[in-house]
Amino acid sequence: MFGVTKFGDNIEDEWFIVYVIKQITKEFPELVARIEDNDGEFLLIEAADFLPKWLDPDNSTNRVFFHHGELCIIPAPRKPGAESWLPATPPTIPQALNIIAAHSEKILASESIRAAVNRRIRGSHSLNVYMHSWCNKGLCQTGGVDTGFLLHLIPSTEPMNWA
Repeated sequence: MFGVTKFGDNIEDEWFIVYVIKQITKEFPELVARIEDNDGEFLLIEAADFLPKWLDPDNSTNRVFFHHGELCIIPAPRKPGAESWLPATPPTIPQALNIIAAHSEKILASESIRAAVNRRIRGSHSLNVYMHSWCNKGLCQTGGVDTGFLLHLIPSTEPMNWA
């Protein structure tokens, strides 16, 4: 399943989507989500000061995911062939999903990277506005959005186009 959004100049809407995806993968731990925009792996841009030296725009494709509500980064091997489960080049989506399934504890992004992204999510103005609006309509559970409600808004079998 995939979705496309057009958020125009309102970058806060993009971060609201990140929040929703993070919550969905937390609520449904068997799901894995990847988010990118026209800048590529924009989650890494937010955490640029904390990224490992090996990670750059040229090798970040298919390495950044949400799983169990946490940001994960599939590392590159330190030496070619040193860790047989890590591909030397950016993984394909099927490779990435296999790595996440088999080695989820080894791919959790560092605390500083996760904290940088989480700060941005929490600081999103539209997130606060949407949450306030939804809670006033009784669509929130204690502690956040009712992800069950959100999932009813998302088609489960057709590609999404959130225009």
